[in-house]
Amino acid sequence: MRTTIRATVAAAAATALLALTACGGTQSAGPANDDPYSAPAKDVTATISISNWGDPGDKVVYDGVAARFKEKYPNVTVNNNFTPITTWTEYVNKLVTQAAAGQAPDVINIATEGVELGLSNELFAPMDGFLKNDPQAKSLRENIDPKLLEGFSKSGSTYLMPNTFNTMVIYYNTKMFEAAGIQRPSDDWTWDDFLAIAKKLTTGSGANKVYGFAMPYYSFGITPWLYSNGTSMMSNDMNTAQLTDPKLQETVGWVRDLVTKHGVSPQPKGADPYQLFPAGKAAMTGAGHFVTGGFKAAGFADYDILPWPKGSTKSTVFGAGAFAISKTSKNPELSWEFIKMLTDQQTQKKWADAGAAVPSTKTAASSPEFLASPKHAAEFYNSLSYAKPVAAPRAYNVLDPAFMRAMDEIMSGQDIGTSLQRAQKDVQEALKQ
Repeated sequence: MRTTIRATVAAAAATALLALTACGGTQSAGPANDDPYSAPAKDVTATISISNWGDPGDKVVYDGVAARFKEKYPNVTVNNNFTPITTWTEYVNKLVTQAAAGQAPDVINIATEGVELGLSNELFAPMDGFLKNDPQAKSLRENIDPKLLEGFSKSGSTYLMPNTFNTMVIYYNTKMFEAAGIQRPSDDWTWDDFLAIAKKLTTGSGANKVYGFAMPYYSFGITPWLYSNGTSMMSNDMNTAQLTDPKLQETVGWVRDLVTKHGVSPQPKGADPYQLFPAGKAAMTGAGHFVTGGFKAAGFADYDILPWPKGSTKSTVFGAGAFAISKTSKNPELSWEFIKMLTDQQTQKKWADAGAAVPSTKTAASSPEFLASPKHAAEFYNSLSYAKPVAAPRAYNVLDPAFMRAMDEIMSGQDIGTSLQRAQKDVQEALKQ
């Protein structure tokens, strides 16, 4: 049954792609050349649709933007569609099929993991016309770290505007560090420094054991170890898997040894790091800003953050959410105005207050409210200076589970090379399709 569904979806996506290609053209949305941009009249009558995703907290923010937009354009109907996501492939295939049928949403919300798939399916209209000719666009672009914009650009054109992001950093329990006589490490601490501290903070046994580190056991959480050792799951052009790279195998072995050799981290299957850490059962963990809202709700405040420790280099991973204008939108100007509202300071403050992702603008990320906790909260935004985007090819829906299946095997004692070779084969076959 699952195979049949996948085949049907693939066929529909292929048909949709042909229809999209037949529409022709990659002309930028917005004014051409140096023509000045003017926002639509306040009394314009139209309907625009938005494809959104996220958790209930995200929906509250998006609904608030839709309400504000309605105040500005009272005769514009906003269909704010909030969709639970199973996989990025299913989400994008749905959008491609809608576009082929002339029913694509005007504004598309997507994350880094789905961007390459969306670009390969020509879902997005380049925003260059707006960015060049709308006076408000200059101040918006200057307020966003260039790395975030680069992650949503291709062949010299910008296709999406980021609204939030997360980088992986190390969280540490300040009271546990203080009790053990450990000072906050320098921002240039190393894997060796990390391991020495994790060993010192691993105490007790059995049910009373406290670990030095609770591992974030998902591909985004393991990726900083890869990047900080100069390797990645994918080539830079996202066309070739690199799961058999010797440096990747070395890194995976080091991560495994944290559990099986050094005993500073519990077996990750069934061990939730974001329960162990605030409960005082682990002195460190890795996460993005997305855990801070839960920590605050639980009354846990005895923590601070550090850059990811460096192996051969200092690096970590980031992923972002962003908004695009559909290539088939009949209302690109209104869509652009809606995207500007999605990324303006009023909305950015909502993200800063939510304790979820980091707002994309420097202004919001440097506000007193955002920087109030933890002590080194500025590192969330600063970490972009050494971060790289998550490796997300068009076959990300195959890469992610294939890598984690290999990790499960490796953690259970199976051969590193053999497990990664199987994953490599799966991903390469998917990339050929």
